[in-house]
Amino acid sequence: MIKKISLLAFATFVAFSSVNCKDKEAKTELEKQANKTPVKRALHEYGNLTITVDPSFKNLAKSLAEMYMVDYPDVKIDIKEEIEEKAIKDFYEGKIPLLFVGKPLTKAQQQHLFEKTKINYVSSVIALDAAIFITSVDNPIDSISQKEIKENLYQANPKTTFVFDHPNSANFNTINEKLKLTVPKGTNVTAMGDADKVIDFVKKDPKAIGIIGLNVLSDKGNPKIIEYLKHVKILSIVDNKGKVFEPSNYNLRYGYYPFYRQIYVLKNEVGFGIGAGYTRFAGSQRGQKIVTRENLQPYFIFKRDVQLNIAPLQ
Repeated sequence: MIKKISLLAFATFVAFSSVNCKDKEAKTELEKQANKTPVKRALHEYGNLTITVDPSFKNLAKSLAEMYMVDYPDVKIDIKEEIEEKAIKDFYEGKIPLLFVGKPLTKAQQQHLFEKTKINYVSSVIALDAAIFITSVDNPIDSISQKEIKENLYQANPKTTFVFDHPNSANFNTINEKLKLTVPKGTNVTAMGDADKVIDFVKKDPKAIGIIGLNVLSDKGNPKIIEYLKHVKILSIVDNKGKVFEPSNYNLRYGYYPFYRQIYVLKNEVGFGIGAGYTRFAGSQRGQKIVTRENLQPYFIFKRDVQLNIAPLQ
């Protein structure tokens, strides 16, 4: 009897061992297959992208890119500066996948791009910005009127010297569009080459007025900006009705400041790649908080003031 039980136990052990070995072999084979088969990843989670930006929007584009790369460490985003008109031309020629500018493509430009790439481009507004007028803190004026700007901007002997960052930049386009100005052929537009040089110029010439983007000076927590604002000030604008508006978030949100504009991200990309992921992030709550941190007006998140009327206790 004992021998029969022992033989039965031995047979059970052998059978169990055999099954266990087969299970281990199967698991080992599955692990080998898993190692051979690459894990599929979303296209917006890895790779490289160059974002072309008008210099006015460089700070915002860079801040968004830095946070996106924190979320996706295998993504590398480079920021390339190019003035708006040149950048838009390169974009609708299909040379640029993602672009930060102050306006969308025209219908003709959209059609040209589609004929080149067979891709329907996407434009997304992510923030409200402005072209601003700056002058030395030693200049006694605190505001300038639209009328004065229009009467002096492209004149041979202006009463006020205006200095742009770039000709054909987002700021140049914004001013001309809002004032409905056409620059006469052969007109010399005074431009320094970048916003930092404009700031240096007006620091040294108290009568000069520089035209740059709000985002250049909007981040009041940046030590570089703090130093700039010791030497230059942002002028308020007197509109055609005599009302005075500064480029505050409130005045941008409701379009009161005469030279406000929208910041567009233009995307020309197949599938949901880094460009699409970055654009979606820029419009998300976290992305819009970065816009707020830059002291610009978010496009999707407006601050709401709530008033509670509480009845007195009886």
